[in-house]
Amino acid sequence: MNTHQNQWSYDRLSWPQMKEVIGRKPQPVVAIPFGAVEDHGLHLPLSTDNDILEGILKETALRSEGDLLVMPTIPYGLDEHHMDFPGTISINIETCLAYVTQTAISVARHGFTHILIVNGHGSNQAITDLAARKCVLETGIVCGNTTINAAINPTLAADVIEKHRKGGYGSIAHAGEFETAVMLYMLPETVDMDKAERDMGQIKLKYFNWDYPEPTAFSWLGYWSGMSNNGVCGDASVATAEFGKLAFEETVTNFLELVREFRTIPIKQRVDHH
Repeated sequence: MNTHQNQWSYDRLSWPQMKEVIGRKPQPVVAIPFGAVEDHGLHLPLSTDNDILEGILKETALRSEGDLLVMPTIPYGLDEHHMDFPGTISINIETCLAYVTQTAISVARHGFTHILIVNGHGSNQAITDLAARKCVLETGIVCGNTTINAAINPTLAADVIEKHRKGGYGSIAHAGEFETAVMLYMLPETVDMDKAERDMGQIKLKYFNWDYPEPTAFSWLGYWSGMSNNGVCGDASVATAEFGKLAFEETVTNFLELVREFRTIPIKQRVDHH
């Protein structure tokens, strides 16, 4: 087996192969993908968050030369606010937090020192933050949380978005220009652009917004059906596969750089000053 090209998938390794990977210097970063199954408008499948998460992580791992090991996706997250749309699966906050935390701790118990919980769904963000903190406090390793989906945080695709978006500010919030474009690039057969629409139901205030350049000072989210007709918040109608390819490539390139930087964080011993 080619170590770098084939050993990127955590659960496809045998336990002796896993032992070898754990003993490698330097170790790979282990990614724990945490996604969702929920509405994404009339034009995208319920699997969109997981599809984007898995597609970008796989491509990053394949390019990483063994620096990234990807676990199976935790497919369901906090989604009670989307339950008005048929097919959504919602897991409560306490269960999500316990499940993601115990997954990370299990990885750490085998000897991995750097773990990234990678979020694919906006409402999972606070859970991933707390799960990473709990893992650090209980194991002493380096565990962080991040996202590769620009609808949650645009950092990894910011340059492409700024230069190439067509829908203007607010177009990317959910099932909008970014997610639709990436799906057009990755899985075009799953996208029905005849049903893609612009729906800018999210509010913009002085101290609160989604996907605008002004800073946001507080977070808030109600039931999705109260601000979106069919699940879209943004502009899916202007999405193109060309924009999707640019955003995908930019995200993969920057995420690989992030992974390698994250791995350099040292584990420092705590000092009890009592």
